Amino acid sequence: MSTPKTGCLVLEGDSLTKSSEVDNPFTCPISNDESGGVDCTDAFYKCAPKLTCPNYHLQDCKVKYYLPEKDVMPSGDYCSAYLSAWPAHMTGKIVRSIRKPKSSGIPKHHGYDDEFASNAAKPQFLEQLEAHLRKELQTLDMSKPKIQEVKLQAYREVFEYFIEDLKTYKPLLAAIKNEYELTLAYMEDQIRELQPLKAMMFTTVEQCNQKIMAIYEQESLELKTLKDEKLDLLKQIDKSMETKNTLREQVAKLQTELQIQYKKYRDEYDARRLLLSDINNLRAQQEESKPSELQADIVEDTVKLNLALKVTRQDLTMLQVELNTMKAEYGDVIPRREFEILEKNYNELHEKHEHIQKDHNQIKVEYSTLLEVHKYITIQRDKLLLEIEQFKTSASVSGAIVPAESQEPSQIMHEIEKKETEDLEEFEGLGTGEDVLLFLRHDGLVKNTQMSRKDIVSVVMEIWKEKIQADEESGIRSNFAEFFNSFLQKKYGDLTVQWAYNIYYGCRHCQDDDYINIFFRILNGTVDESMYHGQVQLISNLAKQMTWHDNTNEGFLSKINFSHLLKNTFPNKTVEYLDELLQAAEFQLGADENLNYKALFGENEEEKPGPFIMLLKNQQESEKIQYVDELKSKLEEAVDVTVADLKNAFQDIDPSILPHILDTYIMYAFQTTKEQIDQAGPLDLDVLLERLQVCDVKRIGPPSIE
Repeated sequence: MSTPKTGCLVLEGDSLTKSSEVDNPFTCPISNDESGGVDCTDAFYKCAPKLTCPNYHLQDCKVKYYLPEKDVMPSGDYCSAYLSAWPAHMTGKIVRSIRKPKSSGIPKHHGYDDEFASNAAKPQFLEQLEAHLRKELQTLDMSKPKIQEVKLQAYREVFEYFIEDLKTYKPLLAAIKNEYELTLAYMEDQIRELQPLKAMMFTTVEQCNQKIMAIYEQESLELKTLKDEKLDLLKQIDKSMETKNTLREQVAKLQTELQIQYKKYRDEYDARRLLLSDINNLRAQQEESKPSELQADIVEDTVKLNLALKVTRQDLTMLQVELNTMKAEYGDVIPRREFEILEKNYNELHEKHEHIQKDHNQIKVEYSTLLEVHKYITIQRDKLLLEIEQFKTSASVSGAIVPAESQEPSQIMHEIEKKETEDLEEFEGLGTGEDVLLFLRHDGLVKNTQMSRKDIVSVVMEIWKEKIQADEESGIRSNFAEFFNSFLQKKYGDLTVQWAYNIYYGCRHCQDDDYINIFFRILNGTVDESMYHGQVQLISNLAKQMTWHDNTNEGFLSKINFSHLLKNTFPNKTVEYLDELLQAAEFQLGADENLNYKALFGENEEEKPGPFIMLLKNQQESEKIQYVDELKSKLEEAVDVTVADLKNAFQDIDPSILPHILDTYIMYAFQTTKEQIDQAGPLDLDVLLERLQVCDVKRIGPPSIE
């Protein structure tokens, strides 16, 4: 191939132009750069980058193809002179498509065929183009990569020569060539884009195959495990069936044996009854027979009877053994029908028992309340009887009733006020101010129903019963005045104010009754409710202790046992107080060796407690005053007492006090709840002591030794 340095034709867009001088029209100009020779394919794509671009358009095409110089090939006029109609009347092909190869000495170059070269003379320009194409194809190395692109470059150059010389068809051929170039570039871009997808597809397929294989392996393992479990279960089923069959056979055998034994038992039972019948008949015959015959038959009948008796005893022993065995084995077995009947009866009885138990508990609570109230009433009665006896004794000594001048002024005023109130037909309302008690807030007149002492005691007992029950249900001790008001509203409705005034003034006029007096003081708020419960607990505990120590259950205790019981029940009392209690019991019950302790808790004819109970209450009040005085001496230096100060003082004077009792006393003093004890602020000492005086405060253990 010649390489003259002359200008060559260059295809730019849709037209051919003359290029500058290059060394080789068939070699890319960039192949002579400093990097050395470059493969034709790479040089082609570097010279025509827009063909490889996906956004390439025909109007932007700047691809340049360098053609040989015009002088190398025949000129247009010369070429036209050689052009003929050869292709029109020839049936030969320059490039064949698919045919069987023939043995020929002419070499074949990549699909180019010279078979028809000798059939007819060709135009000179065509021969030159074919010769040039053959030469280019022969120089190619088929082992190199991208050989097809290099071959296409050789054909492209020949086609460029052809377009250049055909002036008439140049625009059309150039457009066709450009369209093919664009299509090739587009297809190559598509191939480049699809190659990563192809690799990704192979990778994905491989990963999916691996996952499928892993799933197959896992399923195979699970299937194997399930098969093993199935075999184990089948074996267990077989074993269970064998056990079931064995048990069934045993049951059938036992049933057969049971039937046999039952039949034997029935036979023995029938034989025994027949034997007894025969014995009775023989005995009757013996009685009816003559003495001579009786004497003759006795010997023979005795032998027979002894033998029969011996056999019967043996049979009876065997039957007894079998019966005991059957009882031991089947004693707990009952028919299902009987079991269901028994179960139904049990459920019904259980429900009835629960209802009865609930009613019993309710009645028990009511009974306890009534018992406490009865005890208080008995105490009040004994107290009144004692006062009457004291008055009678005083009257007998002086020879006359005590004159009015010797009575205390307060008692005289109380009697006068009571008399005036009893004569009133209506009470005057105290108003609706905040200083008036809640249940007495009323404007206007209220009817006076003239309630007797007995009626007041009955109402007070009912109020205490409802109050105790309500506090037990709620778990919190409610305000007594508020509960009293709600109780009256619930029971009497529109007559609440009338009952409130009559109960209040009735209690006010019966303060000589200790039971009514403490109720009235609690209702007014001058005494805490704990005082009432403390007295009830004191008397109830003493009564329980005496009942517990009464071994004969006759209601009597000896003086020695009575004295020891008082000492054990009240370990904190002094010897003087214990002697006073013993003397009061002897005075009330008499000087007998055995004391009827149950009479101590009863009431006298005036429904007042006896001197023993009154003395016990007075001692409790005196002990509380002494206890509070000791507390005062511990806190006398403190102006404002804190919770911590009060706790320390209680623990100093009463080391045995329990934590929950200590918290209760602190709640009394600071009038707060258990949850808010730590938040209570300092309190004046006098106010604190006044609050403790009206509460149920007592010593728990022996005093501290200093």
